[in-house]
Amino acid sequence: MKKQKWVLLLAAMLTAFLLCGCSQYDDQYDDEAFLSDSANHYAAIQWWGNIQKDGSYALKVGSFSGVKTLGSFTVEEDQTLCEVQSTLTGTKGEAKLLVLNAGDETLAAQWPLGSQDPMSVTLPAGKYDLRIAGKSAGFEGQVSLSLNGEVASWDDLLEAIQKKIEETTEGDLQETFRRAADSLQQTFGDGQNAA
Repeated sequence: MKKQKWVLLLAAMLTAFLLCGCSQYDDQYDDEAFLSDSANHYAAIQWWGNIQKDGSYALKVGSFSGVKTLGSFTVEEDQTLCEVQSTLTGTKGEAKLLVLNAGDETLAAQWPLGSQDPMSVTLPAGKYDLRIAGKSAGFEGQVSLSLNGEVASWDDLLEAIQKKIEETTEGDLQETFRRAADSLQQTFGDGQNAA
């Protein structure tokens, strides 16, 4: 009987902790200084997200409070049209998407989830973050980003890989493989001689 009471008490305490823990940033939902700080400040329960083949970011979140960067992107030239397409719908609380100028940490745009307004803004050249802010929010759906009509990759990963491939010459690759082969032969050759 005592074990049952302790289990119930522990379950009640854990539930209370989880419910309180996901609202600790709710009072800063409209604080522009908090939202434009480049650091992530959030508490979440059941956060699930991944990048889809079409370049969109799929999300499903049980409870979220605070601000989190979804991805970073670079605008190469001034007057670039940034469009954010979102099917994210709120299941509870409030949430909004933000575009943060990472250079001077200012908000370039913000839109509430489920907004019927077009989510587009013209940006100058620079580095930016697409962020989400929540106030005891639950939401699910997808979000994608395009610059001048072309789908942008998250965190500039594809661009970085392409640039590295272009910088690497055939001679560099041959030298790299030769060094790797020599190192493996030396390692395994020494092991065979010792045996």
